[in-house]
Amino acid sequence: MHDYFRSIVYSIIAVTLIGLIPCPVLGQVPIKKQLTEGDYSLWGTMRGEQISSKGKWTSFHMSYESKADTLFVLNTKTRQKYSLPGGRAGIFNGERTFACSKKEGLSLIDLSNGKENVIPGVERYDFSSDTHYLVTMEKGQGGPLVIRKDGMIIDVISNVTEYRLNDAKNMLVYTSTENGIGQVGTLTLAGTYVKRFIVPQKAQTFKVLRWQHKGKAIVFYGVNEGEEELYYYDIESGQQHVLKSTDANFPVSMKIAPNQNVELTLSRDGEKVFFGISAEVSKPNRMSADAVEIWHAKDKMIFPDRKLSATVKYPQYLAVWYPKSAIVRQINTAEQRWVMLSGNQDYALVADPLQYNPQYKWIADMDYYLVHLATGKRELFLKGHSGLINHMGISLDGRYINYYKESNWWVYDLKQQTHTNVTKGLNVSWDNSATDPGNQLNVWGQPGWTTDNQWGLYYDYHDIWAISPDGLVRKRLTDGKEKQLRFRFDVSALSDRHDFNYKGKGIFRYDLSKSLLLTVLDLYGGSTGYYTLQPKKGVVPLVMDTSSISKLQKTKALDAFVYVTQRFDRPPSFMFQSSIDKPAIVLVQSNPHYELYQWGKSEMIHYTDSKGRILNGALFYPAGYDSTKRYPMVVYIYEIVSRDVNSYVNPTQYNTLGFNITNLTSNGYAVLLPDIAFEKGNTGFSAVDCVTNAASKVIAMGIADAGRIGLMGHSFGAYETNFIITQTSMFATAISGNGVSDTLGHYFTINTDYNTMDGWRYENQQYRMGFSFFENREAYYRNSPLVNARSITTPLLTWAGVLDQNVQPRQAATFYAALRRLQKEHVMLVYPNDGHIFFNPKNQIDLTYKIQDWLGHYLKREVKAQWMKADREE
Repeated sequence: MHDYFRSIVYSIIAVTLIGLIPCPVLGQVPIKKQLTEGDYSLWGTMRGEQISSKGKWTSFHMSYESKADTLFVLNTKTRQKYSLPGGRAGIFNGERTFACSKKEGLSLIDLSNGKENVIPGVERYDFSSDTHYLVTMEKGQGGPLVIRKDGMIIDVISNVTEYRLNDAKNMLVYTSTENGIGQVGTLTLAGTYVKRFIVPQKAQTFKVLRWQHKGKAIVFYGVNEGEEELYYYDIESGQQHVLKSTDANFPVSMKIAPNQNVELTLSRDGEKVFFGISAEVSKPNRMSADAVEIWHAKDKMIFPDRKLSATVKYPQYLAVWYPKSAIVRQINTAEQRWVMLSGNQDYALVADPLQYNPQYKWIADMDYYLVHLATGKRELFLKGHSGLINHMGISLDGRYINYYKESNWWVYDLKQQTHTNVTKGLNVSWDNSATDPGNQLNVWGQPGWTTDNQWGLYYDYHDIWAISPDGLVRKRLTDGKEKQLRFRFDVSALSDRHDFNYKGKGIFRYDLSKSLLLTVLDLYGGSTGYYTLQPKKGVVPLVMDTSSISKLQKTKALDAFVYVTQRFDRPPSFMFQSSIDKPAIVLVQSNPHYELYQWGKSEMIHYTDSKGRILNGALFYPAGYDSTKRYPMVVYIYEIVSRDVNSYVNPTQYNTLGFNITNLTSNGYAVLLPDIAFEKGNTGFSAVDCVTNAASKVIAMGIADAGRIGLMGHSFGAYETNFIITQTSMFATAISGNGVSDTLGHYFTINTDYNTMDGWRYENQQYRMGFSFFENREAYYRNSPLVNARSITTPLLTWAGVLDQNVQPRQAATFYAALRRLQKEHVMLVYPNDGHIFFNPKNQIDLTYKIQDWLGHYLKREVKAQWMKADREE
């Protein structure tokens, strides 16, 4: 019987058995069919969306390659389901209504009966916190803002250009303009509807409306023929202040800049307004298009950056205005452009990001200056400190600044003006220096402070610590080290967060007197899930097993929650728990047809490198695995890739990198994703060591055929692939995409994505040399695929996008030239209309098929595809 007809018969048998007769009665398992390309379109991607405030309703979204996307609303108890084809961005309005955007307009579903009401032409909408009011910005003449209460239109305001709700969602500010005449008003959306005017009709247009976080004040710009004003309005007193660039207290030769290059914000106490200013006179641009380019080796910025900077006629800076005391000060300057505010915004830290240029880090070190905004006093705070944003944090009360220096966390007390090393002597690793030498120094993290500002919070490799600002009390809050787990706060569940802080880190606060949600990673097994950190019990498992659990959302009113769980051999399931102590219920199993098909399985394997370090590798078994057989295997590499061990992968032809685990396992391949531990100055050989040991482990397990192993990588993984095959003949073939081959050429390349020299990637980042080429040339040569290309015996397929500005396509061309000269087995694919990652669907399909052909020939001994043949072979 031909395979095609056999699969049809097996499919009919399987469906009949599943649909009519329970398997246990028959005492046998239905025969599953092999997955083919014709089946790929059946698969969709599920995404959990929202849960209502009391947990009665939830929503999820299914998307398909056919674009037949649908948003669903589901009752968690009765399983009543409403379908909204084309729906997106849904939200619940209490337990009464569900709203989402559709092509036709705003869809409103009455959850009591499923009746849908569509309001056409809605561009934006919001509900009030009491659920009674709906505000819509609608298309049409005058761009009306429509206010509905309990479904009835109670007001229509024409010509509205912008509106914004306060944080409590019980008041709204809007601005409207008609024939150059503008006005600003507020709407009370709680209890009785009230409309007031902040600014009655005036020959100005108003823009950029901003609330103080408790809704006590509003700021916005007024513009009239280039004359800009800044308004401050106190909600409680009704008092209004207006700032003009011509005021005597305004910075000399500066003007208000109302565009959003510098964000307009109000301080948390409502006493300070932060806004953008620029010079009154534009700066001259002396770089004409036909002028000679002058590249000076000591320039702070290389020429392309200077050229781009020269096109900005009016550079903008941050200023602060104290409306009640009429003080205005410029905060940052052309020399010190970097700026971050303290927690209470009484101080600012400023720095010059270019100070130590030319240098070879991703983010340069900086000298930080502390500015007292009320007085303008400026003094040196830290010298030559890291420019990485996560190396510094602030407390919300404005008293403390914590920063990482000399392998420890320090706290500066602004009140006492003292610097304290708060982690000294703990013998804990707070950074990656031991685990990843040669890479840039980075910390595991400083998540924030407690709500009472009595504890700074810090991450080590495994755990969360609470440390007092004086360093005298230090508490480890979790026990991840003992269990090989990594605990982190779930920031997505945090309500007390203030993300925006200009160029610096935002503020995140945690109340240790309440139960807090933690994300958990099993560092040995690869599973992910959630625990809670409880005041008296410590860490308590919430949802955690041997799968990948993510996207947990909790109700506001109760302890009910939803989440998504998946394994490689089980598509994502949307789960619901009515409370912590109740069992989980499967609300939705996506892609239930998966049970009709043969599927692979996955497991985490462990192996050691030459230094005895235990490493992880995600191993995916071929569909229909037979333990008496050995299989061809594809090894895909980058850095830490094993954490995808529990990721479900939809089969598809549309692959941005041409690589799809399910496609491969369904076609009889085993797939291995091994982790790599790097040695400083020996990047390529580290990859050789780890990857060959990982592959050898799977061979020793009796799964992989030693003569039929392929190697794949993209970008940095492609560099590793290119190098590995210069050192070993273990792999029957290799495929590398958009990768580096000439490390010397790459080191001295001007990266057109970032307008920097790529040398920093070697000295302080991914390529992990840890020193310059001039300090150790031999190490660079030793780890170069191009220099070592002569020893390659592995047939190599490379691919590159012509538009790639990250790793320029001449890297692929250089390797092609070398392998052509050396008469190696090699094919290069060059795609003219794609970049570092492929987004063109035609290219995605073409690359997927060509990789399939290439692996089929070299690992399965299939006939060479026509495109693989040289001109004389045709």
